[in-house]
Amino acid sequence: MTSSEENQVEQFADIVEGFAHAMLVTKTEHDDLHVRPMAIADHTGTRLVFATSNTSTKAREMALHPRVAVTMQADDAYLAVYGKAAIIRDPARIAPLWRSSWRLWFPEGPSDPRLVIVEIEPDWAEYWDRTGTRRLEFLWEAGKALATGRKVDEQGLAGHQTFDFK
Repeated sequence: MTSSEENQVEQFADIVEGFAHAMLVTKTEHDDLHVRPMAIADHTGTRLVFATSNTSTKAREMALHPRVAVTMQADDAYLAVYGKAAIIRDPARIAPLWRSSWRLWFPEGPSDPRLVIVEIEPDWAEYWDRTGTRRLEFLWEAGKALATGRKVDEQGLAGHQTFDFK
């Protein structure tokens, strides 16, 4: 991995730190989209990890269609991640992630046979930051766009970033 790629992975990991929850988007057996909230269990490098039941609808959908999207929002920061999901049943990986709040869904604890992790390996992601001075920059550019009849150049704003992990 080049230093540029390492820097991109570090930047992405730092951004993900700002989010505790996400919306996971899967494709149903009828090619419809299905969205649901998920707590982020972990993230390592570019990988996102969630916990679920191996009997859940989302697990069935990801088995059929592993391509997923994950969206996150915290205050005025937004992240969209696109990649491939894998369902993993590995007690050694699940144990350190265990949270007591999961007992609501997995009463047998971390050894519950239904408990699996969903690992998302991103192909790419897009980030928008409208906090602090970036909010002022966006408002300035939006005002100029309205005054001149042009559209805002999202790509040119400091608070916008695209990540390519392919």
